[in-house]
Amino acid sequence: MQNYNLYKIATEKSDWKRICEINGVNYDTVGTRKELSVLKKYLEQDEIVFAMASGLMKQTVTSNTFDWGVNTWLVVLTSERFLFLDAAMLTSSVDTQSIRLKNVQAISASQGFLLGKVMIDLGSRIVIVDNCDKNAVEVMATLGNRWIKKLESGFVPPKENADISELKEKLEKENNQVHPPIAETPLVNKTTAALIAAVLGWFGWHDWLYGNKAVGAVKSSMGIFMWQSYQHDRYVLFSLIAFILSIWILVDLIHIFDGSFFGNRKSSEISNGLEGILGLAYLVIIVISGYGFIMDCIDSRKKDNGKLASVREIVDTYNQNEAAAKRSFDGPRFTIGGSVQSVDEGMFGGYTLKFEGFGINIFNLGSKITDMELSFSKSQSKELVNIRKGDIVAANCIGRGVALNVYSADKCIVKAVKKKNK
Repeated sequence: MQNYNLYKIATEKSDWKRICEINGVNYDTVGTRKELSVLKKYLEQDEIVFAMASGLMKQTVTSNTFDWGVNTWLVVLTSERFLFLDAAMLTSSVDTQSIRLKNVQAISASQGFLLGKVMIDLGSRIVIVDNCDKNAVEVMATLGNRWIKKLESGFVPPKENADISELKEKLEKENNQVHPPIAETPLVNKTTAALIAAVLGWFGWHDWLYGNKAVGAVKSSMGIFMWQSYQHDRYVLFSLIAFILSIWILVDLIHIFDGSFFGNRKSSEISNGLEGILGLAYLVIIVISGYGFIMDCIDSRKKDNGKLASVREIVDTYNQNEAAAKRSFDGPRFTIGGSVQSVDEGMFGGYTLKFEGFGINIFNLGSKITDMELSFSKSQSKELVNIRKGDIVAANCIGRGVALNVYSADKCIVKAVKKKNK
């Protein structure tokens, strides 16, 4: 095997990353970091690691009783066998499996769009490890078949020879040489890249920042077109573009975590300062989204209580008995009626209706309500665009109470409009 001596030296040093570099594959530690930390402990004397991969394997007869279904295993191809390790989540125990290479008839790899699997044919059964790095399984199958063929031809692995000793001395000298100082290229932070993709991926920012400008331009164009579609009520087109971008971003996130997204491209220096900002932004988005989802579920269960209240009644009740006003107008769905002051477009595409009779003046300085706003979705545009100042409107809404002297209600639906007499 061409790199036999390099594999031997890397194994002696427990340098598993170096072995992956020799094979030209990503050093995949997803789900198997504990297994890699104890791998050297489970190797036999003079056993050499050629390749490794992290993947899923079904429960075996040696698995713990409570290890149901599939678990994440580290599969290692060595000079003697296939070694499988599965570390327990909360304890230091490790499940192990071994398949001697003399019992293996063939090794094959299957590569999918994103991941791959390695299949070890024992004649009587096939052992499958799925959801592995697709490049790692290809290398493992190639090296395994070559090594088995070499062993079958009568080859005996050398314990130690002059070539290995010379190579060790050469590597040691290279490590001890004093090199001129050079500026180090910062390692790509996968967490930062994932946050950028999740928060700003709709406009291809992660592609721009990590050197894939052509794809970034395509995503930016799609993101802008998606936003314009939403603004012009083209919801079918908006949904289609949003779906495509969502799948694209999901695929990018998978490639980010397996390292293949970056290739040999250098990241922009801007990306190195965004982790904290985007981490906070992402957390805020999750909290707001979760809160909005919960509130939507609660609001969808609210039924109209049948009450009709005028603007004047709501204001007077809050001024005279705030506790009674909160019970009646803060939370339930009811109908509000009054004379329209204005109808404006909201910031996020909806509409806001304001009633007449407000404004700061000497007659309402002591009032707890100095303005009233009703929020409507874009689906109510047909009814709202024809409303004019002075028209009488009855709208069924969910009351949200008073904040900063403004009474607000949302999820409103226009029930009736009485036009102002000309």
